[in-house]
Amino acid sequence: MNIYIPIEIKVRELEGKFLLALTAAERGHTVILGDKGDTRRLAVKGILPKGIYHNKSLTPGDGKKGSLYKIHKNGYVITSQDEESGLLDESYENFANLRFSSETISMASKVFAWGEHDEEALRKVYPEHKERILSTGSPRVDFWRPDFKRYYDQLDLNNTNELKPYIMVVSNFSSLLDANRFWDKAARLRKAGYFERDENWEAYFYQNSAYQLQLIYEFIVMVRELSKTFPKINIVVRPHPVESIEAWKKILGNNYENVKINRNGTISNWIRNSSLIIHNGCTSALEAAICGTHRVAYRPLPSEFERDIPNRISFQAKSLKELKEMVSDILDGTSLKTEKEIERKTGELIHKRFENSKGPFAADNIVNAWEELAEEHHLEQTSPDELQTLKAENNLTGGFKEKLKKTISLFQNDKKNKKRLLSSSHKFPDLKESEVEEMLKKLQISFDRFHSVKFKQFGKKTFIFYSV
Repeated sequence: MNIYIPIEIKVRELEGKFLLALTAAERGHTVILGDKGDTRRLAVKGILPKGIYHNKSLTPGDGKKGSLYKIHKNGYVITSQDEESGLLDESYENFANLRFSSETISMASKVFAWGEHDEEALRKVYPEHKERILSTGSPRVDFWRPDFKRYYDQLDLNNTNELKPYIMVVSNFSSLLDANRFWDKAARLRKAGYFERDENWEAYFYQNSAYQLQLIYEFIVMVRELSKTFPKINIVVRPHPVESIEAWKKILGNNYENVKINRNGTISNWIRNSSLIIHNGCTSALEAAICGTHRVAYRPLPSEFERDIPNRISFQAKSLKELKEMVSDILDGTSLKTEKEIERKTGELIHKRFENSKGPFAADNIVNAWEELAEEHHLEQTSPDELQTLKAENNLTGGFKEKLKKTISLFQNDKKNKKRLLSSSHKFPDLKESEVEEMLKKLQISFDRFHSVKFKQFGKKTFIFYSV
């Protein structure tokens, strides 16, 4: 079968979806992984041969629904796993209402849940579609597991070794520090229907943003103070994938030699190599818990807007004095008083939210489900060589190829002429062949798998994976 896996945010999604592509290719399937322009746009027009189309979400906004409808109508088998996860709060039901609808789920053959927690909630909110919802775990979480220690021991694309020892401060302030303007984000949310689907959500957006602004100041003060208190330790500020690095440079100032603002590579390598991470309500704490890195939730302004679950499985500091004492103890190897309690809470919460924190990889679980769908829908396979011809636009002539050439030209014109509310170029800046080659080699060595998998370039930021 053919499988199409679009990536929206590279630093968030690449590793997990890369593993998913390799797992499918290892079993003999043909996979196109990468830029949405080479996957979603061509599927919308029915240009790509029929196959599995794996979407990042089923958000019921008009734009997303329109694309899903066209892809579904064109005969592709749609599956989805929401990359936002929605697992940072006690209840998943509000997320289920905002990010899904009965209409969008009806167009997907399978919705892959991260674990029992979101599977149960989705089946409760959408009982008419309970058979479509399956807990497989997320391939992103595969990379969080201790199994991947060997992979990260080999892989140092981020030059983390040069910065050791370091404390990583994880920023999660996209409301205010987004590369896009605040009012454009509000307009985009309105256009996507979020404010209509929940009458309280618009008020929440503004009130939470006001809280985030106050918390940003506390984090700025905290970073500066840590820099002075621990001059021999590097402080790495890791902006959220949609945040502006330039914004962090400007608000922190440049008088702190041991403070580094860095978003190179995916975050997992940074987490594993850090002495500890400091956050407030961030998914990174869940990853740190699974891979065994110390984490401290800095809570100088306790609020209803904090994300409870990541903070609950972390040491909690409610003042700068308390934070510095915790950091000092962790760096010295001193056991903290609440360590056993944190371990207990972590054990209770992690497995229910993350199906694949133990046991089979999520990538294998998802490919199992895809193979069942392929058999059910009689999906055929296109050879890698035939697909690769799609990259050579100037050589396309006649029939299928001429149709593709015309479609690509139309999309290029649309991109030039269509004014978008939000810029997205920072989400997926590039994907080089050397980067793909490096990741593949390290995974082959780490797991003695994927030796039969090869790849070819399909588009500027898109690759075909297959087995020989």
